[in-house]
Amino acid sequence: MNGRAGRLAALCLAVGVAAGCAATPGGEISADDWSGLTSGVSEDPAVPTDTRFAAPPPAPAAAVPTPMPPTTPPELFAPGIEDRVTEATRAALDRGAEVSIALLDRRDHRYLGRADTDSVETASVAKLFIADELAYRESTESFELDEDERDLVGRMLEHSDDAAANVLWAEYGGSEIVDDVAARYGLTATSAPYDGNWWNTLTTAADLVGYYSGLLDGRGGLDAAHRREMTEHLRSASAESADGYDQGFGLPDGLPDQPGLAVKQGWMCCTAGRWIHLTTGVAGPDDRYVLVLVSREEVTYEGARPPTSHIGDSFDDDLDDEATTYPDTSLTNAADDASAEHARATLTGVVRILFPEGRIG
Repeated sequence: MNGRAGRLAALCLAVGVAAGCAATPGGEISADDWSGLTSGVSEDPAVPTDTRFAAPPPAPAAAVPTPMPPTTPPELFAPGIEDRVTEATRAALDRGAEVSIALLDRRDHRYLGRADTDSVETASVAKLFIADELAYRESTESFELDEDERDLVGRMLEHSDDAAANVLWAEYGGSEIVDDVAARYGLTATSAPYDGNWWNTLTTAADLVGYYSGLLDGRGGLDAAHRREMTEHLRSASAESADGYDQGFGLPDGLPDQPGLAVKQGWMCCTAGRWIHLTTGVAGPDDRYVLVLVSREEVTYEGARPPTSHIGDSFDDDLDDEATTYPDTSLTNAADDASAEHARATLTGVVRILFPEGRIG
């Protein structure tokens, strides 16, 4: 799908104000916004003040015990995680890709980000927002999806069915869906698509972590039944999308031994001559961990030109005089495209470097 190029910025490890991190890329999030958020393996048990990541307030009558520092580092932030983030970033660059990484431990309120405020098109991850808006209306209004519409939601989330998303997007508000979700969850770097196409919704890895955290905690206004329904759809994600694209890249293939993994994948080509892949989801007991990884990879065919059946932005190569084309995922599924396979392998490799045991911990 042809969309605006994602804004690129220097890589920065988000370690809060105390570490003196420079101004965030694109200006979406200032240093002050992160002032209460811990990072890395810090043992500070304070609840972060950033509303996207904060735990919901306790009931007034409930006694809140003083949290005790853990005796061992949380699994997500086990020793060496920051070094592995650096290693994974460099490995991706060697393959022609820039990556964004955002990891959250919801129980201990620890967050780690690298290039996590770089803007990116959501691609099919926007389907989360469509489903969320409908779930919110059912949670708060005299509104109920009919059986066919409920089936569309399931197909959209589990099989990443574009046709299902198109129907629901057109029927229930289009770009206003994104505006409403962003407002309810406080997603300051998420905006509606410039052209009205859901796949061109803009967001950041940090905002997607904030979305998942808010969904799980109920801060977006969904009742418990709808929150559970959303995550169960994500736990039932199919191996291939409705149009045959391999959905195993990133978290599923990189964490084969991780129980309870719930994912929503996204992909599109081409934005400024690059593949966009997003692997997002939650894992662990009580969905303790939120993980979002994004790659923007140059379209490469390692000496071969792309298949002429692909339709998209023309470009000239040095292999022959015939004009070749980028794969345009708004017109073709690109399921067998060699550059897509390369990009999927890159993001899976990033996950494997971060979690070499095939699971968190």
